[in-house]
Amino acid sequence: MTIFILLLVVLVNFILQSTILPYMPILGVVPNISLLVVITISLYKGRLYGGIIGIAIGLIQDILFSPIIGLNAFIFFFAGYLIGLIENKLIKDNTLIPILLSIIGTVYYNFAYYIFMFFLSHEIEFLSFAKDVLLIETVYNSVLIVPIYKMFSKIFAVPQIRFGSK
Repeated sequence: MTIFILLLVVLVNFILQSTILPYMPILGVVPNISLLVVITISLYKGRLYGGIIGIAIGLIQDILFSPIIGLNAFIFFFAGYLIGLIENKLIKDNTLIPILLSIIGTVYYNFAYYIFMFFLSHEIEFLSFAKDVLLIETVYNSVLIVPIYKMFSKIFAVPQIRFGSK
């Protein structure tokens, strides 16, 4: 059942990222909900699922949007795997945790993408990149992770045993 839900999540993410979100830019920047989905799944399901979903979402994004195949898959894999490593050490009810991880993840993604593109001889001006893309996308992603995280908390909710009468 979990695999079916994750495949459905990948499909919905692909549809949103390719059809709806390009028409919702703020100051010319589109949110990276693919990264937010990878972060959220890693927090709930751990490093294995986080890494696998990171590769799957990254490859789909690379095939459709990127000039270099495998770059997003590589970046998303490591984001999902590394966040999945701390899955058992975090309190999942705290909303500040996904906000903080989305900020860290967005900065990591954009810097890793910039560094790879620099070494692959794609010219990107760093200061305009940091000011125009990184700052706006970080704020955008940190706002959007809250509803995404709450939605996934309902999908991956762990039943709790309660004692007493109700």
